[in-house]
Amino acid sequence: MFDSAEVSNSILIVGAGPTGLTLGIELLRRGVPCRIIDKAAGPAATSRSFTLHARTLELFEMAGFADRFLERGIRSVSMDYSFRGVAEVARLDFTELDSRHAYILVISQNVTERILRDRFTELGGDIEWDTELQALTGGSGTPVTATVTTPNGNQKRIRAGWVVGCDGLRSTVRTHLGLDFTGDDYDGVEMRMMDVPLSGKTPATDRVHYMIDQDRMVLVTKLPEDTWRILISDPGANDNAMATRESFQTVIDDHFAGAVTLGNPEWISTFRVWRRLSAGYGHHGIYLCGDAAHIHSPAGGQGMNACIQDAVNLGWKLALVARHGASLELLDSYERERRPIAEQVIAGTHLLHRVIMAHGTSLTDRLAITREPGFNTRAIRQISGLAYTYRDTIDVESEPSPVDELASGDRAPDATVTPSLRVHDLLRHPDHTLLVLQRRREPLVDHRVDTLPTHLRRRYGDRVRTAVIATKDLTTPSPGTFTATDTTAHDLYGTATGDGLALIRPDGYIALRCAITDEKALTGYLDTTLT
Repeated sequence: MFDSAEVSNSILIVGAGPTGLTLGIELLRRGVPCRIIDKAAGPAATSRSFTLHARTLELFEMAGFADRFLERGIRSVSMDYSFRGVAEVARLDFTELDSRHAYILVISQNVTERILRDRFTELGGDIEWDTELQALTGGSGTPVTATVTTPNGNQKRIRAGWVVGCDGLRSTVRTHLGLDFTGDDYDGVEMRMMDVPLSGKTPATDRVHYMIDQDRMVLVTKLPEDTWRILISDPGANDNAMATRESFQTVIDDHFAGAVTLGNPEWISTFRVWRRLSAGYGHHGIYLCGDAAHIHSPAGGQGMNACIQDAVNLGWKLALVARHGASLELLDSYERERRPIAEQVIAGTHLLHRVIMAHGTSLTDRLAITREPGFNTRAIRQISGLAYTYRDTIDVESEPSPVDELASGDRAPDATVTPSLRVHDLLRHPDHTLLVLQRRREPLVDHRVDTLPTHLRRRYGDRVRTAVIATKDLTTPSPGTFTATDTTAHDLYGTATGDGLALIRPDGYIALRCAITDEKALTGYLDTTLT
């Protein structure tokens, strides 16, 4: 039987994992109502993912609660690839990253989800557990009606402005949309995983250790609790008979010569590895986010991070449309921007997969990949998420930057402004940020610097926050101006003269740069995006 229909103009999120929770947080912190349903009876007590990377932590920092993760995680400095019979360790050194989070944060996914749930709840959100989506109707400009099964076994209809499927590999929302999930399995690659206390001569606790044979890979890393994560990939790993403490101990003995002993496992799991991409990310009214849209090898621990970053991208855009009436075309940029990133993640994880889990391939060939010039830099930037860019998909033209590699669509890099202030500190709010980089005193420039914040506030309200950064040798800067310690921010974000405007999107990517006096370029972008 059907309960009475629930009518709501809010956003219905299907799935209470990291993706759905992040999307809910991004919406609620911008004043947009939403509700999350999940067919599970409650939160998961175990986890597959155990890493948060630099870009994800930067996004949580912008949202104001990164410290909660940092307090619960272990900062790991590298991924160490040790090949059987080879003394050399191929080390991916994350301390080289250009980020204040130049490390891998090792933290169990269930802890990550708990922090996200707490934040979602603090913002007024509620999760409806044991509530399963059955069908969807509508969309493409009309309200969407979701039919769900409630905990009491009845069905009810929820009418929502938008529905977002954050419901994973076997997404009901994707099935409703009729979208193919194309790709393949990694044949012969099975995974068994255990969280377990270790004793004896354990490896360094601030590194993720990969021990690689021709036909097996073993990952060992310390978790924040009194346990270690052990992940084994070999042809027999998915055999339940191999998912025992004794079978894991046999493998550990082989690699540690009997010097490490396993305690009583907290949990053991087996799974297969997939590589798939949805034919689309949805349309006006119904969207896919996270694993519902893409899935790939776990090499490098990028899956959950890519999903969270999907949610941030969609969240600020959906909020502008739902709350401020921005054009629906803004939502079209979600797939245009995030699908190429998913393709890059799939390609990047496949390369790492060839190094650590290409069972049967000679170790010489796999080691050769790690010795290619620039491999470490490319790998850590891709794994961390810092390398990903929208420069090929963002529809904005900017003036050239003194730093050749920085363009519209790139991640906004961090830089020191004053001893107690960095550029990323200025992004800790839910709106666009306009950096005004002033190096010279000229009447026209001075006038624009003085009047621009008021003009933007009148035109766009609090959807644009302005910060004026002047060089220390600029005499009598305008009131409220930050006087920079050096010219790093000007050199990064300014135009060829060092002056200029740099507009940064709510997700921390550069929207455009232009001259301080180029009001047409600035308002053109803002009018298109915000109205």
